[in-house]
Amino acid sequence: MTFDIIDITQEEAENLSVVRLKLLRTAQQKKNELYRKLLNELAEQKRLSFTNGTINSTVYDQLSSQLTAEYENQVAVLKEQLLFNMSLGEPTTDDETGGSGSDNTSYPVDYELSYLERYTLVRDYYMTIEDPDERVALFAADEVAQKYLGSYYNSLFNYLVQFT
Repeated sequence: MTFDIIDITQEEAENLSVVRLKLLRTAQQKKNELYRKLLNELAEQKRLSFTNGTINSTVYDQLSSQLTAEYENQVAVLKEQLLFNMSLGEPTTDDETGGSGSDNTSYPVDYELSYLERYTLVRDYYMTIEDPDERVALFAADEVAQKYLGSYYNSLFNYLVQFT
């Protein structure tokens, strides 16, 4: 995938963490979708201009400029959100507890997901562990899950305890 939403070389992209790479891919896909939508809208307006006989007037040019400006604004917002989220994309090391952030998680930590989606993602990961006691012990020791799930942590803990 070519990344052009932000200035990043292929080598820099390859060196990104999994979380930051996922954020970058998601933002790039959204940008590409917005671009396809822009092209479709411009093509439709051009067809309408031919049909209406207004292709030689300035109406199409004004509408084209307006749609392009709207697209560029939406891309700018995506870029700003991406840069912000990439700066927060992974929990950092907690100096007081010596925690290792997301280095010890086997599930992707994506703060763009809703809490319900995070809950489902973490639940599905822990349900792959066959031994219920080991599952609960690992989940209880997962400091990243506590921060990542917020108030959903206790609900998931209670759900996992049901299987012991």
